[in-house]
Amino acid sequence: MPTPAPAQPLRDPAAALASVGGDAELAHELFCALRAELPAELEALRACRAETDWPGLADYVHQMRTVIRYCGVPALDAALDALERAARIGDALRIDHDIEQVATQAGRLSNMPDRKTGEHE
Repeated sequence: MPTPAPAQPLRDPAAALASVGGDAELAHELFCALRAELPAELEALRACRAETDWPGLADYVHQMRTVIRYCGVPALDAALDALERAARIGDALRIDHDIEQVATQAGRLSNMPDRKTGEHE
């Protein structure tokens, strides 16, 4: 297993606001949409894993990361980055570990209180 990266914050409201030009309502909508989609996204990641489709997994994760950058979720992005790197080299053990890390971060996000970006967290 690789050395774990330094812990990332679960949420970065300032980054989320900056990514959408300061529109707090849009940042909140994107974050809520992300949280709603995470169970399906995890299912898709696990399906790629079950098929040992490493290139497909890497591409899928890359697309996820492109979308989540607007949501200000550094810990999830870091977990997805590790998963994408593992998939690009086809390291099944790291992939298994990293999918579980993604699931952990997704669970943490799902359990967060529903607050608009910019409110005190």
